[in-house]
Amino acid sequence: MGTQLIQLLEQEARVEKDQVLKEAQAKAEEIIAAAGREAGEIEAAAKQRVETERAQARARATSTASLRAASLVLAAKDEAIRKVFEQTETEVRTAAGDSKRRGTVLRALLREAAQGLSAGGGRVTVEAARGDVQAVRDAAKELGLDAEVREAAGVTDGVRVAAADGRVVVENTLGSRLARARREMVSRVAETLWSR
Repeated sequence: MGTQLIQLLEQEARVEKDQVLKEAQAKAEEIIAAAGREAGEIEAAAKQRVETERAQARARATSTASLRAASLVLAAKDEAIRKVFEQTETEVRTAAGDSKRRGTVLRALLREAAQGLSAGGGRVTVEAARGDVQAVRDAAKELGLDAEVREAAGVTDGVRVAAADGRVVVENTLGSRLARARREMVSRVAETLWSR
């Protein structure tokens, strides 16, 4: 009876041992499976983070390239507009340098500058470049202006007209007109060059 009891106890111990091993094996497999899922989630999150960073870097690079391209286009357009006005100024100054046209140009500039200043019949002072003094005197005479015409080093390609009391001065030169025209015309020139 003692041996049967020992055998029965050994058998129960084996069953219990097998049961504990089986439970431990199941628990270990469960832990391994959970670790595998967690590793997969971490890997997926890392891949997503890398992909997001790559997309952001690509977007930044694209944005930077777009800004650079827009800047280059703008600079090229600005240069083209500058060349248009530079060529215009050269052509206007060339035309004004033609002795046949110069008197007509100076007369037109004098007439515009003197408008309103000599309306009251008062004497005006007209300043012009050394080479233009005689042509401006002739123009003043033709326009019926009571004018003292004198040389002024600071006036080129036009006239500066002052009222008798000196409080009102009008400068009408090719340079000042071209500067005003540039401010007024730059958007129209751009529209003409690049209208779609």
